Amino acid sequence: MTFSLPQAWVLLLPLGLFLWKYGRRPGPPMWLRAALLVLVVGALSGPELRLADAGSDVVVVVDRSASMPRDVDRTAQELVTLLESQRRPGDRVGVITFGRDARVEQPLSNLGGFGGFTRPVDAEASDLSAALDAASALIPDERAGRVLVLSDGRATGVDARGAARRLAARGLAVDWRHLARPEPPLDVAVVSVDVPAAVSEREPFQFSAVVHASAAVTGTVRLERNGRVLLQGPFDFQPGPNVLPLRDLVEEPGLVRYQLSVAAPGDGVVENDRGVAVLRVEGPPRVLLLTNQSRGTLAQSLAASGLQLDVRTPFRLTLDDLDGVGTVVLENVDANSLGEPGLNALAAYVEQAGGGLVMTGGRNSFGEGGFRRSPVEPLLPVSLEMREEQRRASLALSVLMDASCSMGMTVPDGRTKMELAAEGVVAALTLLNPKDEVSVHMVDTAAHEIFPLSPVEAGLPLDAVARGFSGGGGIYVGEALRTGRTEILRSEKSTRHVLLFSDAADSEEPEDYQRTLAHLREQDVTVSVIGLGVPSDPDAELLREVAHRGGGRVYFAEDAMSLPRIFSQETLTVARATFVDEPASLEGAPDLPLLGRLSAQGLPQVGGYNLTYLKPRANVALRTLDTNGAPILAMWPRGAGRTVAFTAEVDGPYTGELRTWASLRAALEGMVRWTLAGAAPVGDAVVRTERRGHLLRVTLDLPPGEALPGAAPTMVLLPGDGRAAPVERPMRWEDEDRLVAEYPLEGSGTWHPVVRLGAKVLRAPPVTLPYAPEFEPGSAKAGLELLRAIAAVGGGVERLSMTGLFMEAPESLGRVALAPWLVALALALLLAEVAVRRFLSAPRLRASRTRERSVSVPAAPGASSAPSHAQATRTAQTSAPPTHEGDAAVTPAKPAEGSVDSALDAARARARRRLDR
Repeated sequence: MTFSLPQAWVLLLPLGLFLWKYGRRPGPPMWLRAALLVLVVGALSGPELRLADAGSDVVVVVDRSASMPRDVDRTAQELVTLLESQRRPGDRVGVITFGRDARVEQPLSNLGGFGGFTRPVDAEASDLSAALDAASALIPDERAGRVLVLSDGRATGVDARGAARRLAARGLAVDWRHLARPEPPLDVAVVSVDVPAAVSEREPFQFSAVVHASAAVTGTVRLERNGRVLLQGPFDFQPGPNVLPLRDLVEEPGLVRYQLSVAAPGDGVVENDRGVAVLRVEGPPRVLLLTNQSRGTLAQSLAASGLQLDVRTPFRLTLDDLDGVGTVVLENVDANSLGEPGLNALAAYVEQAGGGLVMTGGRNSFGEGGFRRSPVEPLLPVSLEMREEQRRASLALSVLMDASCSMGMTVPDGRTKMELAAEGVVAALTLLNPKDEVSVHMVDTAAHEIFPLSPVEAGLPLDAVARGFSGGGGIYVGEALRTGRTEILRSEKSTRHVLLFSDAADSEEPEDYQRTLAHLREQDVTVSVIGLGVPSDPDAELLREVAHRGGGRVYFAEDAMSLPRIFSQETLTVARATFVDEPASLEGAPDLPLLGRLSAQGLPQVGGYNLTYLKPRANVALRTLDTNGAPILAMWPRGAGRTVAFTAEVDGPYTGELRTWASLRAALEGMVRWTLAGAAPVGDAVVRTERRGHLLRVTLDLPPGEALPGAAPTMVLLPGDGRAAPVERPMRWEDEDRLVAEYPLEGSGTWHPVVRLGAKVLRAPPVTLPYAPEFEPGSAKAGLELLRAIAAVGGGVERLSMTGLFMEAPESLGRVALAPWLVALALALLLAEVAVRRFLSAPRLRASRTRERSVSVPAAPGASSAPSHAQATRTAQTSAPPTHEGDAAVTPAKPAEGSVDSALDAARARARRRLDR
């Protein structure tokens, strides 16, 4: 027996004393009251009876990484179904699937059957340790059970034996079933391509590649540099490692990518036939200018300043493109042209790697360019918030959301596409004016009203929007547009807009959309489209035509994570004046000298600017003289880098007098050079990288005798594609002048390590992992050994058959709460005590400190029931104690009139008279 609140028994002592002093009665009532007190205190203590008949919990951990057999889902589902058929009363089965991360596919359940795998996993890694920890978290502490692992044992990440020990400490054994691909007769794998850490431009260098072959074979080798073939020909591979000596010369600075591919007849594992390495060719820091005007004013000004300039049209950025770049300049660039991973890469480049960023204004920049709610917004020294004074005339907005079945698919962070879209709609609705009107409908094959056209000031059911849902089939575009038309034409606002969100690969039944759009345009209603997908999707052309005929804009969200940002961008464009299109004069601010010798006299007018607000602790060099007093030129250090915001348009219809300003070139050069100063080298410290298999090793060598850094150095690992968050690890001392950090790479791609020394950073040479660590050369024996070692920790066994697993699993101790039974018994005792006291017990004994119990004299037959004066006198004389001469007379104390005791005595006297006693 156990107690959830054993401290309650302490109450037994004070309550017992209280009962003894104030609740004593002779005979059975006292014993009943004592038992009642014990039962009440016992119920408060929460007693539970534990019985070993509550069944057992079994969690099946399924490896779905890339090295597993292609039919692993089907095989695992069959095994789980067989296991569920053997459940006894109280037994429960749960399923966890894992790749790079572990996910709960089915919680522990004693009902129903496993419906198959629905949650996606990143198959490029196999973190068995995390999966075992997830299984431990799924089984409650008070339950007993086992864990069954279905895997090939080729795990990445930390050693899974540590997780097995944690399970064993709870009494949970790990059983296993080996599921693996057949071992191929031949495997030719590129183990590594080893290049120098860095070389100078036009410097000849040598490098090598290691290819492992499980048997002798003649194959073909192909070497490429940035897609250009350098070498191709036959090679005789011998069993074991084969070293290929190579050499090259690179004429331009930047990051060079080498790829070595091998092909051999009969190779059973083609996933590891490719090796990749990146080489940093050093040179002066470059300025990367992203612009749609390659011969514009900004490009010409920076080229004339002597900077190493690289001018390109906007593209999807990666950290590989930014290696060797000192500053990125965005001239009136829309955020969507950089891609959501590109925005993440740019943010990491500035904040973690110490790069610089300059953003100039225009209709496609800042808030109207989609940078609000983007990873780049926190980098800027100006805020893109919307304030009351920016509001236009009120508007009406009809939002049509795709609710087809495709919206129920999950994204890497576990949320569904519909949840992200709903988040974007909610964020957009919060930007509206209280006088605005809005409606929201979700559409699949029919329209489902979330709420009709309503004024914002009346309150919007945002929780209903956030919940969302996904229906069936695709979205019927014609039905959606007709619904939007019906809603929007109910409004009399001067600005009326319809926003359609649809899957670019599943937009169906346009029907009479052309006639509907024509009617909307006749009524001065505009229509914009947000398409989930890429411009090449099957229905993308239809969505483009809807936006064109509707007089609005079209956006394609290739990454569902960008939906909240795009919804905000479109709403700001329609509902807010984020761009001031009137001329404004400028004045110099105190921080203007930070950009060099620029005079505050003779400043030009700008033809327009992006309306922003200066953030606290940011520096401002130029501001407007209009009622906004808005910053035109602001800068600040951000993380390890520096950023500049120039909200005027350098070259376009809103440039104004800025184009003829004599100091324009000097100002533009000053902005860029100020951001370049943030990437200054850190003394003579040297940082190196080395990859051993999938283990990355980063070393920092400090100059001998130099003062130690004030803060402990850390290593920050930046993913080159920007799709994952940076990882930070502390560095440990390996020698008196050397610090080391290690990290297991869990997936293919390029990684950019950065060492942080306080506010300074050192960019280490990037490394690549060409294929998932699971495909490194090896045999199935290594996986079997790991599974056996994990099972041996807690006494697990190999499960060739699911029969008897529940029979061998330990039984959980079921808990039976006794408090309800004690309360029921206490109620029964209470009724018994009342009955015994009322009908079967003697009167209550009363003790008096001032007088003894009076001796009652029986009355003669026929005498009056009221005591006579003589009898009262005799009684008083008998009761009075003897007195001594000279002593004061002692008078018995009488109850005060009106007190509780006097009232009780009067009541007893009346009772005696009625009973003739």
